[in-house]
Amino acid sequence: MNAVIGVYDWERRITQMLSFDLELATDIRRAAGSDNIADTVNYKAVAKRVLAFVAQSQFQLVETLAERVAEIILQEFAVPGCG
Repeated sequence: MNAVIGVYDWERRITQMLSFDLELATDIRRAAGSDNIADTVNYKAVAKRVLAFVAQSQFQLVETLAERVAEIILQEFAVPGCG
């Protein structure tokens, strides 16, 4: 996905390609036992939310962007941990 990111003037005038590798820490036992999608994290919804957020973001630091993405996942998708 492309986003405005960076501290230099030239970085603020362009979009740059960003790639995310998300790890979601969650208890999968219920979903594994039921084989029911309703018992697991909706990964498509997570991906769509992250894509939308990153596309409209304009942070200077990639660290700030990463923290905000983690906050969204933790708060909006009831995931107990991510990295």
